[in-house]
Amino acid sequence: MGIVPAATMFQPHSLLWHYLCAAPCILLLLLAVIIYWRSLHRQFPIFLTFVIVQGVTMLALYVLNVTLPLSQAAFWWKSNFVHLLIEVVLKFALIGEIFSQLLNPFPALSKLGKLMVRIVGPALVLTATWIVALSRPSEFFPVVANSHRLDLADYVIQCGMLLCILLFAAYFHLAWGRLASGIALGLGLAGSVQLGTWAIWSNLAVSSHQRSMLDFVNMGVYHLSVLIWFYYVLTTPKATLVDKVGDNDDRDSGGHDSSGQDSSEEDERQHDLVVLNRELERLLKR
Repeated sequence: MGIVPAATMFQPHSLLWHYLCAAPCILLLLLAVIIYWRSLHRQFPIFLTFVIVQGVTMLALYVLNVTLPLSQAAFWWKSNFVHLLIEVVLKFALIGEIFSQLLNPFPALSKLGKLMVRIVGPALVLTATWIVALSRPSEFFPVVANSHRLDLADYVIQCGMLLCILLFAAYFHLAWGRLASGIALGLGLAGSVQLGTWAIWSNLAVSSHQRSMLDFVNMGVYHLSVLIWFYYVLTTPKATLVDKVGDNDDRDSGGHDSSGQDSSEEDERQHDLVVLNRELERLLKR
């Protein structure tokens, strides 16, 4: 066999296309097994659900793509639209789970965070609607165009919510758990790149080849996001019942640790958070 030309590799149904479609699905299903085996689903049950549903639905869409005749392409796009709706719901539930893990030790801050979500969420929905309305009219069939619009709105809201959580955590000096930070990193990477390629696609006149290249960029970055999740799941200590009891004891004692001078700043920051949380609780009870 000769060397496959690059132009051929970056076309739909090429060897690279098949790999980037199928590999993340298989990796996600394998990741679900590892999450369950390492008992990490106790801390992130929605993440486990998200991984399973994404792996199964994307694999089903891939099989439909390679088996359905071109005359039934509309059925694939309708199936993809349903998949996107499910993905949007699970993705926002997952972002909420990440935020909940950040705020779990601090009930008063948790109430403040939920208030922020109630304010920022509708604002992001309006922003996404405005961006979709300003995007260039689609030349595709309605079912295809609607899938594209839903995809764009999804990534606008996703990136906005993750940015708000990042700023909230940075302002209050909240400590990210290892797995929570890995999940957020994967979501943020995929969402920001998808949003960037959508901005190019919606505002510039791109050829079919350039559009295909943008699709490959999105597929490659999503594959990278799955690998990031793999890394963080494998490097996060296995959750046990003893660990959970120990975590609860640490929270009840204010999160202090006597590990020496290296952890003194972290202890002081944790103490400040406990004091802030106590003051917020006092204010909220008024």
